[in-house]
Amino acid sequence: MDNKKNIRRFLKIVFKKNKLVACLAFSIMLIVSILELLIPQLTRMILDDAIRYGKINLLIKLILIYVVVSISSALFDISLEYIYSKMKKSVGINLKIKLLKHLSKLSGNYYTNIKTGNILNIIQKDTYNVENFGADILFSLIVDTVTAVTALFFLIKMQFDLLILVIALQLLIIVSQAKFTKIIARKTGEVRNDAGNISNVVQEYVSNIMNIVISKSSFRFFKKYINKEKNLIKKCINLDLIISINMGIASILSSLITIFIYGYGGFEIIKGNMTIGELVAFQQYTNMLIGPSIRIIRSNTRIQQSAVSINRIFSILDEPITISQNNKGCRYIDDFNGNIKFNKVRFSYEEDAKAIDNINMEFEKGKTVALVGSSGCGKSTIGNLLFRLWDVDDGNITIDNIPLKNYNLKNIRNNISIVTQDLLLFDDTIFNNLTLGNKNINIKDVECVCKKVGIYEFICNLPNGFKTIVGEKGVKLSGGQKQRISIARSLLSNAKIIIFDEATSALDNLSQKDILENIKYYLKNKTTILIAHRLSTIQDADIIYVLDDGKIIEKGNHEELIQNQKYYYSFFNEQRLEHNIV
Repeated sequence: MDNKKNIRRFLKIVFKKNKLVACLAFSIMLIVSILELLIPQLTRMILDDAIRYGKINLLIKLILIYVVVSISSALFDISLEYIYSKMKKSVGINLKIKLLKHLSKLSGNYYTNIKTGNILNIIQKDTYNVENFGADILFSLIVDTVTAVTALFFLIKMQFDLLILVIALQLLIIVSQAKFTKIIARKTGEVRNDAGNISNVVQEYVSNIMNIVISKSSFRFFKKYINKEKNLIKKCINLDLIISINMGIASILSSLITIFIYGYGGFEIIKGNMTIGELVAFQQYTNMLIGPSIRIIRSNTRIQQSAVSINRIFSILDEPITISQNNKGCRYIDDFNGNIKFNKVRFSYEEDAKAIDNINMEFEKGKTVALVGSSGCGKSTIGNLLFRLWDVDDGNITIDNIPLKNYNLKNIRNNISIVTQDLLLFDDTIFNNLTLGNKNINIKDVECVCKKVGIYEFICNLPNGFKTIVGEKGVKLSGGQKQRISIARSLLSNAKIIIFDEATSALDNLSQKDILENIKYYLKNKTTILIAHRLSTIQDADIIYVLDDGKIIEKGNHEELIQNQKYYYSFFNEQRLEHNIV
């Protein structure tokens, strides 16, 4: 992966919306640098010009100037930290929004292969890791360079021969830092990848905690988790040790530089070639040379560490959007006639494994069309293709004789409501789960729909009614209650196409029949698709398509299919015997 290219792309994101703030921060950094460079000169003047010759007025004046410079430098530093903090948080939030928006545009292929823990690790940890990168490190590099060069200029003027000794030791620091930088960057990448893998394991455990407890499979999780954590701990300790060794070597070399300065400088003072003020100023300028130089070298470590996170972030942002968004020159569903057609549609999730094979079917507004068949026959794939989580391999899907791809994707999805058995409920109130924040839906509409799906009385008996928090994934509700809320939400969305994909699987036959009968009013001007395994759900459908192995093997209403005495007839009789239905 091209580190330099991704870093440049990242910096564009940083500065795109922060140009004025960045300029202000850069200006303040230069002012702080200039003020700090004045300190050694003021120190020399206090020692050599004021104290040495007993000039009290000059001493007071220089001390006042020193205090003003120090306070000004501190105030500018505080302002700079505030600006940095504002910029960093802005960058972090913008990156998270970009990632989340991009994820929502990716195809079903990406969703099915996604590692949730890795994605969460990138969104949470990697965006945090790169917050300090950008203006902070870039400006620091520039100002450190200016400070080091200016300090070097003063050092050359003050004591060139002593400077040669300092530079020789500094070269040792540079060489050691450069070698450690590469090792630290590599080790950091390994730690980040392992941490992402552990996040996947933990995410899987937390998301399925109740099922894991019920199935007594905790031991399997902890065995896998503990082994991964042990490996990560070893790598983290190894990384911390390398960083500590790096810091230790730099500290030893810095101490050697300091003692050589005082030793050689003291010798020069004794000989009369140097004053105490010049020695102190030389030491301060040396620190201004060594400190920025070390930071410049270490910044490479920071850059490499940040590059790991930047590359992980762009690995998502660069994921191709294979589902065309159709934002320009596209059609919108306004006057919806509801005529949906699948014309010789072929589709496969993987090569050489057809999920849908040469399908022809039609759905009309005001009519209920059912799809039935055994598991894996391709029923749910119909809804996925209509919602455009995937695009067809061959053939065409049209709405009102216009290809589905010609419609605005967001508009299409806003007009399709899919109710599945894998229900989505947020850790929020029942009302907010029903309306999803749509302010156009009033409480009367909510109450009316809830009565039709048989959940109103249950909600009213709760201590907080519609304001009751349902818990994460609706854990405080039963499966049937969650399905009723999901059906009610679908009706309140006012979508023109509603797909019930095993939407009443958690309800008994009588309850599901009552609900479907009660909501007919809401479905009369909509295109309704029922996907079911349980045939009692779809007996009143206008048209029933029977699928097997991705193909339509029968078509008709319930009576016609019973009279044909083929697959549907056999399937129906099997379910009657299984459930003792007469």
